[in-house]
Amino acid sequence: MKTFAGLIALLFFFAGCSASGPHFKDTRYAKQPAPADRARIIFFREPDGDFRSVELDVDDQIIGKLAGGEFLVEDAVPGERGMTASLKGEFMIKMKLEGGQTYYIRVSPREEATYKLIGFFSAVGSWMSPADAKGHFKLQRVGPEVALAALEQLSLSE
Repeated sequence: MKTFAGLIALLFFFAGCSASGPHFKDTRYAKQPAPADRARIIFFREPDGDFRSVELDVDDQIIGKLAGGEFLVEDAVPGERGMTASLKGEFMIKMKLEGGQTYYIRVSPREEATYKLIGFFSAVGSWMSPADAKGHFKLQRVGPEVALAALEQLSLSE
């Protein structure tokens, strides 16, 4: 019983550590529009129980890592851009971006991935890996109504 209680306490500790930046509503991104000569991309990841951070890039330039409960912002040059989420493989989307516009990209675990068991990892469970090269996470463009509701609960990735 002590082991189980310790495990639960550890999970809450890590969940609390993952998002330490300011909440979205307290940042300039919630108050100021995108610059006219840039396209603002707001990547966000709701808490999903996966403690690993996913690496994000725009046109092969790493912009940061994103954990559950966080968001990350990139003001990109307008035009056709490729965005990638990398963790044990890569998932990519391409979008045409316009200056002065804000785009919301949800980063989430891939439900459609076929998983295979690699082996027993720890007392918590088993280590899983996707059976294809698209990685553990996907990127999905969503509208502002969906994104802003989610962003209310999220903190800036640091």
